[in-house]
Amino acid sequence: MRAYNLLKLVDRYGQDLTLIKSTTGGYDTATGSATTTTKNFIFTGYMYDVQEGVLTSDIRRGSRKCVIPPTNLGTVPDDGDQISGSGGVVGIKSVATMYSGATVVCYICEVSE
Repeated sequence: MRAYNLLKLVDRYGQDLTLIKSTTGGYDTATGSATTTTKNFIFTGYMYDVQEGVLTSDIRRGSRKCVIPPTNLGTVPDDGDQISGSGGVVGIKSVATMYSGATVVCYICEVSE
């Protein structure tokens, strides 16, 4: 699917979602664990089923994709990040970046519970 068409789906059917990035810090010898910081980035994205490419109203188990426009995101999604919204949290398994020339048009993330 062309990036332009994906962005139109985000415009028409997108929903507010949150990208959750967790960063592991240094090891704390007093507690015996590493510190973890979490940062949230709110964006409008489009979730769809991988097999059918149809809009659904909730996040369910199984492989899905999420289209994330880079505009005002403030970060780049990575493998292992999470997306929260529609009553559930899914993990990003892989990220494909779509370009128009040298400009990033959108990120397509494969996600699953």
